[in-house]
Amino acid sequence: MRKNQPLKYFKEYENVEERFFEIDNERKTALIKLRFNKPSDVLDVNYVTKTPIFSDEFMEFIGYSFKMVPKKYKVRLDVRFDDMEEYDEQTLSRCFEENVILDLKTKTSQNKKSNATAFALIGLGVVFFAVMLLVNNLWSGEGLLKQIVSYVMDIATTVTFWEAFTILVVQSTEDGRRAKDMATRFDGVTFGKVELK
Repeated sequence: MRKNQPLKYFKEYENVEERFFEIDNERKTALIKLRFNKPSDVLDVNYVTKTPIFSDEFMEFIGYSFKMVPKKYKVRLDVRFDDMEEYDEQTLSRCFEENVILDLKTKTSQNKKSNATAFALIGLGVVFFAVMLLVNNLWSGEGLLKQIVSYVMDIATTVTFWEAFTILVVQSTEDGRRAKDMATRFDGVTFGKVELK
């Protein structure tokens, strides 16, 4: 009887997202409702730009919403404000679309720079590895200096390869997942004023 308890508990919460979000099983979408006091709460007011820039926290929340909702659902956001300030729904929607494009372009540029750094580290790692092989195979004798140089080259090789692959695998995977989610799982966003009942 006890062995089945965890399984029963898991089955009970298998569709737990339905307790938090409005799920449309027909359209396979999850509606996430957000409420803020005013638009400036989600905008980065430090930037003085032609088009308002959404804050990093708001954009990160959108990325996190894909993790909260199972992959079989697309995510739709409904953002409501108590006070719309000088903004209207269309302006905020247009700003959001342009922010998503800016974020994607910025991430793509950062990825190119990170990849260039990673490939430079791989090249440096190959040099360190070659020096280590030369030291171990061509340096005659077994002196302390040879051991120190060999040890330092071994560490340098390991660290440069480790850093390079961390950049190529971990960072690229994270950024790629967010971009893929935005492209394939994002069903849209609506902005508006909180409707008083």
